[in-house]
Amino acid sequence: MKRQKFPNSSFSRSLGAIVAAGALTIAVATAGLARSPRASKAADDGASKDVMGMAFDGHSVANLDDSIKYWEVFGYSLTNKPEWKLDKEANKLDGTPGAERRTAIMSGPSSVSHVPFDLILTEYRGVKRQDFSGLGPNALGNGHIDLTVMDDCNIAMNKFKEMGMLKVPQMFSAPPRPDGKRSFVFLDDPSGWLVELFAKPLPVAGAPPEGPKVSNSSATMQNIDRLGIGAGFNHIGLNIIDMPKELSFYEGVLGGDYPAFTPAPPAAPGGRPRMNMENGWFKQATTDGADGHLRVELLGSPRGDQPLPDEHISDINVNYIGFQVTDIDAVYAAAKADGAKTVSEGGIMKVKDGRAVMLKDPDVGDFVELWQPK
Repeated sequence: MKRQKFPNSSFSRSLGAIVAAGALTIAVATAGLARSPRASKAADDGASKDVMGMAFDGHSVANLDDSIKYWEVFGYSLTNKPEWKLDKEANKLDGTPGAERRTAIMSGPSSVSHVPFDLILTEYRGVKRQDFSGLGPNALGNGHIDLTVMDDCNIAMNKFKEMGMLKVPQMFSAPPRPDGKRSFVFLDDPSGWLVELFAKPLPVAGAPPEGPKVSNSSATMQNIDRLGIGAGFNHIGLNIIDMPKELSFYEGVLGGDYPAFTPAPPAAPGGRPRMNMENGWFKQATTDGADGHLRVELLGSPRGDQPLPDEHISDINVNYIGFQVTDIDAVYAAAKADGAKTVSEGGIMKVKDGRAVMLKDPDVGDFVELWQPK
């Protein structure tokens, strides 16, 4: 197994501060699995009429048993019995011929609705697997998952410490408050996925109710719905190169609600490179979007000297986003016309629960699955 490791830099440590500040001031399945479609509903927020929203996330892991234990701490529960098998249909979908896999479908809370949002964990064997668990936080090919937790990030950190699974990367994290609670922290999961936690304060008895919150691209720092209605999955962050190219895909093809892009000003002489960051709002596909929206955060790398790793879906710490669609032929055609590359053998294929295709996005090649249920 080839382990890919990129050195951390002072910018890596400061990325957390940039992401945290930006997040607080602006708006951010494989075949045969039990996915939860919702009834077709016309888009009412400017999204593509054929894309219903984000439906699930996928994560390729080093050790499935360890990963299940880790994600259970955040309220995820196992909904199937993982067993090693050679699934030829799934192998065609994600471009892993000959691989055996065992998959855990983890049903977890969503921070923007009362409907669960699935995280699909998969371990592979029988194929060459590169190990990308050592990618730096700002490395191309890497990214992060963001979760809202209730009251105090220390609760999860202390649990991981007891389990011997606490990994804190060299990133900016908020120091404890005077009351000892921690509002923001970065962690690494057992396969090296960067996990961003923000704590939602508990209601204070007698405090006046908060004003209305906004979960779309019109949000301001005064009214942004940053944390959602409760604990759970909030957004995915992707490290990218070309912001206009990625906006063409995630906004133009997949229907994300992104604000107008204004490039960051050049760095001052001798100063640290400045990052471009855009947050796009997507419906959770298994809801009507009434409570709030999930996000895909695009982080434009300020460094032009990074290698672009040749990632495959079976490699450790490679991830994908699943989008539910109503017309997979139309969305697939639009994605290809926009520069997305097909991973699935033969393109769109029939799967046990509908039709699906795996793609790489037009910029750095992050993985995206399009899924149209039966």
